[in-house]
Amino acid sequence: MVKNLLTILLVSFLMTSFIQAQNASVKIHSKQLVDDKANVTYVQENIPSPGIINGESIGVTTNYDYFSNSVIRDQIVYDEANDVVHCFNMVRPWQGAATRHAAHSYKSGGQWINQTVSNGPGGWPHIDLGLTGDLAGTVGMVWHTPCRLSIWDGSTGYITAQFDPSLDPSVQMAGSTIWLGTSGGRAVFQFYKSTDFGVSFTNWDSISAFSPSPIWWVENGGVEVGMSKSKNEQYLAYFGTNAGITGGGAHVYNGVPETQADNFWAISTTDGGATWTGKMIAPDGKFDLVSNYHTANYAPLFENFGQVDVALDNNGVTHAVANGYGLVFNATRDTAIGNSFPVLYWNSTTNTWKSISSQAIDTIQAIGDYYPTNSIGQAYPSVSVSDDGQVIYVMWTGPQLNAQGELDTADNGAGTTYYWRDLYHAFSTDGGNTWNYGGTFPGMSNTLSEVFGHAAQHLQQVNPTTYRAHIIYLADRTTGVGPFDSQLTDNDLIYTTFDITVTSADPTPVASTFELAQNYPNPFNPSTNIKYSIAERSNVTIKVYDMLGSEVATLVNQVQDAGTHNVVFNASNLASGMYVYTITAGNFTASKKMMLLK
Repeated sequence: MVKNLLTILLVSFLMTSFIQAQNASVKIHSKQLVDDKANVTYVQENIPSPGIINGESIGVTTNYDYFSNSVIRDQIVYDEANDVVHCFNMVRPWQGAATRHAAHSYKSGGQWINQTVSNGPGGWPHIDLGLTGDLAGTVGMVWHTPCRLSIWDGSTGYITAQFDPSLDPSVQMAGSTIWLGTSGGRAVFQFYKSTDFGVSFTNWDSISAFSPSPIWWVENGGVEVGMSKSKNEQYLAYFGTNAGITGGGAHVYNGVPETQADNFWAISTTDGGATWTGKMIAPDGKFDLVSNYHTANYAPLFENFGQVDVALDNNGVTHAVANGYGLVFNATRDTAIGNSFPVLYWNSTTNTWKSISSQAIDTIQAIGDYYPTNSIGQAYPSVSVSDDGQVIYVMWTGPQLNAQGELDTADNGAGTTYYWRDLYHAFSTDGGNTWNYGGTFPGMSNTLSEVFGHAAQHLQQVNPTTYRAHIIYLADRTTGVGPFDSQLTDNDLIYTTFDITVTSADPTPVASTFELAQNYPNPFNPSTNIKYSIAERSNVTIKVYDMLGSEVATLVNQVQDAGTHNVVFNASNLASGMYVYTITAGNFTASKKMMLLK
């Protein structure tokens, strides 16, 4: 059991080896190590935050206005089958307690229900919803300190277990397995699993097993290890940042080999966890890493402010976003002359990094002077995807600007000047190839700092052309960050949504390839969805066979236009077991297995 006092240990990795000829005007920023029990003046405010325009309070306020450290914590999931939103947040105080607690909030019958889950102090929560197999419909929640896993299905109460004498847990549930990740006591990222509903846990591996190749690891580059999964739960990933040398500062522009630099990494599986493959997604300080970036000689630093997030689609494509804070160099690349603050996107299909934020904001140098603690630049991005990976939504925290396009700054009430903040967003409807920059999220107030906007990792498909992001964010009454300021206020947690409409003018909805997706859910009882894409008008047949090769159903047998389609297979008249479904469209043929469990 963890016995140390509850702290907020935000990694303090100083950038120790910047280029020697660096210009003195360039800001070198590093994260802070702060005790959350420092002396503060707490201002009790038992009224809703003023100026909330977009969204509804979930009925919880917190003076601990901080959501995420090095990876973006999943703090909201949407149960599509039951139309229920679940949130899991760190709050302080909670029900009269002065320490941090983990609170489960869900909306049922039009009302928000709030429950304390952590038995004693708890913080840095992470939530997931089981979608297939034995864990379908079950909510899993983890937090520290001490490290706990709580399982809730709406009928049996909260089943809580200690699972690891460590810190900073993450959780994903797939089929009948609960997958866990921790910081390993902030020493070595550790990976766990439970196949008995959380009764026992196996430490199946650690980040060091994937080093030195393909992932260079000397020490953890961030506090948490993140986790994500596809909606069909066939694909899962651990992700985070590493330091290439002790204390960080191993950058490619310093002459460090790309394979040995600080880095952003992912370890993923395509077979539900039977095998895992590691990949370095990006090294720190590499010039020309970002395709067609608007400013020459820019080098992003993923580990230094390693705010990263990953989402997986049902085709196994990894979608990643990052706070792209970095340095801009002169023409000869031997002197740093400025900073840049974009939000960056990457996927495993194109293997290309893109900037999806505004050049006008990316290049505001004053951001480096007035940012609130670790919220430098355009920070804390989260990424959400549709099942087929074509629709992608990214939300992040950025600076609030005044009418002149300048930083809107103010004294935080404790004698320090910060800029106010707003939420920003962008979306793609063609698998990340092109992006629609949405600017500030609708309904931002100039009297609040709307921060830590986080959308559930899976977009809800409302109808054939509309996709919905379910979002939680914090309506902060001050410009600063509570744990680091001397004056605290109660701040509402807000739930809202954003709809993305795919129209005929959008570059996507026609598929460019033939593809058969894994059915969802899988295993299933008695119905499941089968999605498929055809690149041109074709005669399509989809048939289902048992393991003896006998045909048991014909689901499609007709000419269909190019695009992405879905068919529902109802197996209520069949026995439990493994089945194979096969598509034939023109010259394209593919087959996949699915499991019926009754």
